[in-house]
Amino acid sequence: MLKYVQYLDVVLQEIMERWQIPGLAVGLVCGGEVAYAKGFGVQSLDTQSPVTLDSIFCTTSVSKCFVTTAIMQLAERELINLDSPLVEYLPYFQMDDERYKQIKIRQMLSHTSGIPDMEEHQYSAFLSHPEWDDGASERYVRGLKDQKLIGNPGENFQYSNIAFNVLGDLIAKVTGNTFEGYLKEQVLNPAGMPNSTFLLSEVPPELLSVPHLCLPDMKVSPFYPYHRAEAPASFLHSSIMDMCHWGITCLNRGTFLDKRILSKESYDAMWKPVADQGRVRPSMYEEIGLGYTLGHYKGVKTVSHGGMGFGWSDFFLILPEQNCAAVLLNIEESFSRTEIIRALADVLLGEKPTAGEVSWMVPISQALSKGGIEAAYTCYEELKFQNDEGIYFDEDDLLGLSNQLLSVKKMDLAIDVLGLNIHVFPEHIDSYIELANLHLSQGDLSAAKGTLLRALSINPKSAEVTGLLNSIQ
Repeated sequence: MLKYVQYLDVVLQEIMERWQIPGLAVGLVCGGEVAYAKGFGVQSLDTQSPVTLDSIFCTTSVSKCFVTTAIMQLAERELINLDSPLVEYLPYFQMDDERYKQIKIRQMLSHTSGIPDMEEHQYSAFLSHPEWDDGASERYVRGLKDQKLIGNPGENFQYSNIAFNVLGDLIAKVTGNTFEGYLKEQVLNPAGMPNSTFLLSEVPPELLSVPHLCLPDMKVSPFYPYHRAEAPASFLHSSIMDMCHWGITCLNRGTFLDKRILSKESYDAMWKPVADQGRVRPSMYEEIGLGYTLGHYKGVKTVSHGGMGFGWSDFFLILPEQNCAAVLLNIEESFSRTEIIRALADVLLGEKPTAGEVSWMVPISQALSKGGIEAAYTCYEELKFQNDEGIYFDEDDLLGLSNQLLSVKKMDLAIDVLGLNIHVFPEHIDSYIELANLHLSQGDLSAAKGTLLRALSINPKSAEVTGLLNSIQ
């Protein structure tokens, strides 16, 4: 029995109230068994259906762990070679950059392929026009022919959802099955996950936990983000119990109830550092392996993967040396995820959990709802003056709020929010890049150029700013 597990109910309820979270589910695995699993809140603020152990959540980027497992299976079965060029298996894969011929499958798993990712505004447009048929994945891959690489294959870490979506098509072509069919038959079912699927059409509507956005009030997303070609990177749907079974499978190095899906050697390869992520914090994000992020928490080794976007935030955490794992599935998009995972990890380490702090994004959102951007600036000044120890300021959190507003086409308010973030964090280059992209999407080249020139005056060496500026001049 975990020493402080009895405190989790109260702590999680406090976090939900402080962060305005509609619903979530969490699970803890220890010693090969599910030690704690519980749902909180509702599946939807509209229907008020309660979250249960059977509720189905989108796991967002945690999906990539399962894609990696499938690729490692195919390598074990000698259907692919991780160090062979992708074009040997997908000859129609092309990019507007001759270096694409050098991209290897292993590099795609470790986000070192040089394949770019979509900007937030591009993602919103893509997911708002879903495709459901079997040919969606191949069309997606063929549609990359005008994209350029952002680095030499194998050189640097650069997160890419696009790369994992291409891997989904690779799985389909190599196996002769659909991507979703192969994952269901060869990974999910034998790992004790019968209620999990990459096909949204297979999820019972009454069990679906829907995404919520801060608009700036917390509301059900006006559309359910989905695109079948994006399924490998983002759209595994699962219950908390199924995800706990995945935790057991991983801790057993590929075995669940005597069914083996992968060798121990493949887990060694997945959990071996490949590249530095270049991030000082949080400490769980130190290095990248194959499909998993590697780091530490309070000096303890961690293997994990998180996901966040479009009204969801999820996390899958393994403490391999302690033989424990934790899962969070959340239908709200914020860094409440960090506080919840810390509480779960503390319990696994035999420490008493706490609710932690709350991002300034929460009171800023409340102020926006009541009085618009002027009230938000006033709220910031009051928070700064009060120096409330329960509130923390982070330069990335308002970017998340801006993206949520953008997803429902509240463009002007999204721009205002980025302006506030720049006011508070004037040297945060990502804010300028996001703001410039919004101006570009409105066709305001002058405002975009001015924003990027301000960014260059802060950091003249920013390749991303320089590249974006050159593209519009």
